[in-house]
Amino acid sequence: MKREEIYTKKKKQKNRRIIKRLFIIILLAALLVGVALSPLFYINSIEVYGNKHYNSIEVINASNVVYGANWFRELVKTSDIKGLFTFRSTKSEESILDRCSYVKDVAVRMFYPGRVKITITEREPAAVVPYINTSLVIDNEGFVVDAGEENNNKVLPIVEGLDVKGYRLGKKISADNIKGIDAFNKIFDVINFTQRKSSGESFTNKLDEYICEVDVSDLDNVLILLDWRVKVNLGAYNQLDEYKIMLLKEIFFNNIDENEKGYLDLTTGENPTFIPE
Repeated sequence: MKREEIYTKKKKQKNRRIIKRLFIIILLAALLVGVALSPLFYINSIEVYGNKHYNSIEVINASNVVYGANWFRELVKTSDIKGLFTFRSTKSEESILDRCSYVKDVAVRMFYPGRVKITITEREPAAVVPYINTSLVIDNEGFVVDAGEENNNKVLPIVEGLDVKGYRLGKKISADNIKGIDAFNKIFDVINFTQRKSSGESFTNKLDEYICEVDVSDLDNVLILLDWRVKVNLGAYNQLDEYKIMLLKEIFFNNIDENEKGYLDLTTGENPTFIPE
């Protein structure tokens, strides 16, 4: 057999293989499209998990997921190519994050047959930050989850001294002294660690429950207000330790009368000074 004939034969065999593969791919694609558009993937159930601040209807409305719609057709309509392969609606997730400021993370998934699960993780309010005539509720990362009338929230501690420049619900607060949030977290972390570590000690007196205000204007002299009556200078927040918290607990609960007001300075070494008001 001549070389040209051998080459021609191989080329025809190669072309037949290519055509065969294309035919199989087209057949599989048609089959997948047929299955995807079948009643099996029409949404007949939407379940919401992890929601505390929003009821299920609010989350479903924010997701734009519609009962009776075809899951894959909706993904194509919104150009959600990633969702076609992951069975997740990234567009719905973005919509929830944009419209629900308490939501930290969310997954919107399709489960066979026709069942959609929305699983969310919410941010926990940690403090209130005054801004003009508004109270901004933030979590421990500084994300604004809510905003309302000034001093409307009486449960969460107030953070002063952040120098807020602006905010958007669901976004991190814009502030000049953003490290003040680290100082706020450090205080509560050390207090909680100290209280957990205190073996055999009664937890009837929890220091963190008495903190009404934290002033982070000067990070080398962070101030906290206890029970709206005792202002405490903790010193530099990055030098706060277990010993200083134990000392503060002892003085506040055992050496200061429950009706007494004043200023307690813990930056004076082993001999803190208390100046009554």
